[in-house]
Amino acid sequence: MRQRLMVLLAAASVTMTVAGCSPTPVGGTGTPTNTNTSSTSSLPAGTPNVAHPLDSARFQKAPCSVLTSAQLGQLNITTTGGKVIDDPLGPHCGWADTGPSHLGLSIIFLTSGSGLASIYSQKDTYKAFVPLSDIAGYPAVIAMTDDTRSQGTCEVSVGLTNQLAIDVMGAMNSGGPDGSNPCPRVQAIATAMVTTIKGGS
Repeated sequence: MRQRLMVLLAAASVTMTVAGCSPTPVGGTGTPTNTNTSSTSSLPAGTPNVAHPLDSARFQKAPCSVLTSAQLGQLNITTTGGKVIDDPLGPHCGWADTGPSHLGLSIIFLTSGSGLASIYSQKDTYKAFVPLSDIAGYPAVIAMTDDTRSQGTCEVSVGLTNQLAIDVMGAMNSGGPDGSNPCPRVQAIATAMVTTIKGGS
């Protein structure tokens, strides 16, 4: 399901390719949606329910706004700003960190899919599938077709509603401080993003 991630980060003139870290479309369109229902009737077995759906339409229109300048500083991400990227899967922003980890980071609102249901329905296709504790009160999972965590890449998907998820993807410098264990940092970034959406929904 996650076959490619090409993130063009114009702010730092960086092109990042992360193998195994890009969602596959599962119907629908890449237009903003404010779907905020929480019906569980069609969830695949084992898919966690989003009890308190978030309206993220405001942030889908400006995906780079999910991380504030203050949050970037708290997360030790050094960047001149995010870059909105055209993506058929949904609203997408990428950042390049020029600090020690040289983190390549992106977020996609997966408006082309069906929330975490799209991921759980295909969980047997992943080399890495790890349900996580809730992130800022919302269900989350690591799901990667190619398990490249030991190479410094990680992807965390968070359910905002039962019909909408966000993917937070990070690629670290393999020789940097998070290169051998990237997921805790990506989870921290996802926590900051969901906190921002909660505050603005």
